[in-house]
Amino acid sequence: MLRTALLALMLVGVAVGGTANAAAQPTSEGHPSKWQAAQQSMADFIADGFQLKAVIYDNSQVARGGQPDVHYFLQKDTLLVRCDFRKRDEVSIYWCYRLTKPRTP
Repeated sequence: MLRTALLALMLVGVAVGGTANAAAQPTSEGHPSKWQAAQQSMADFIADGFQLKAVIYDNSQVARGGQPDVHYFLQKDTLLVRCDFRKRDEVSIYWCYRLTKPRTP
């Protein structure tokens, strides 16, 4: 339970503000985590035993008064999935991603 709570707090910290120094964040091939698009929907993941762990509303990319982007984080054992919902005018975008292990050289 404590591990799940700490994971949720870390995810909120990264999604809301990250670190103050963007140059300190690793980029390119050596980045410790990658999100890979998944063909399943959030309903498919829940039916497969994933549990909703956190929901984050992000209005940094929308006009004032617009609908915020919503990021759903689901977990099953050590597997983590992120499902994003974005609405821009009349277009809705919905996609899920799996957190993958970093590639080894």
